[in-house]
Amino acid sequence: MIIASWNCRGAGSRSFPLNVKNIINKYHIDILCLLEPRISGDRADRVCRRLGFSHWIRVESTGFSRGIWVLWNNDAFGITCLTSTTQLLHCQVTDRSNNVMSIVTFVYGETSQTGRLALWTSLRSLAANTTLPWLVLGDFNIYLSPNDKLGGADPPWTSMQHFKDCIDDVELVEAKIQGEKYTWERKGLKERLD
Repeated sequence: MIIASWNCRGAGSRSFPLNVKNIINKYHIDILCLLEPRISGDRADRVCRRLGFSHWIRVESTGFSRGIWVLWNNDAFGITCLTSTTQLLHCQVTDRSNNVMSIVTFVYGETSQTGRLALWTSLRSLAANTTLPWLVLGDFNIYLSPNDKLGGADPPWTSMQHFKDCIDDVELVEAKIQGEKYTWERKGLKERLD
């Protein structure tokens, strides 16, 4: 099973479906999470249909921010949303080839430290009730260590500590990096936020 998460920062352009299909084909993606699509409602459904997946669930965008889309083909996987907030979609995923179940939480964290506090609380609560294998992925909008940032102002120490405390409390293990270390970049600043 190949799961990918991408902060696409907008899904409304004409070229978006073709670009996404190319990525899906290149990496053989089974389940795709798109973050911050910046469109919602009927327009979002039209774009989801054009991406080539048979099923999807969404947390709606709020204006030009937020939003979480999870797309998959129902013949290979069954996905049931167990709970959602503006910052996460918590799902049970069943691999239909072997009937193995796992939990996947797709995250798009608030950009403010105060806003992310609710995310850390939610993850702690979910961990207390999760017994299946659990994967948490997405854009947390914060990083774990100063090594996850290159350039710019001093790192936000308090925000990093809140994230680290949450990761430690719920006993998650950071996935090994393959490829480019940094996942976000702008004018001399690079960060690993995903």
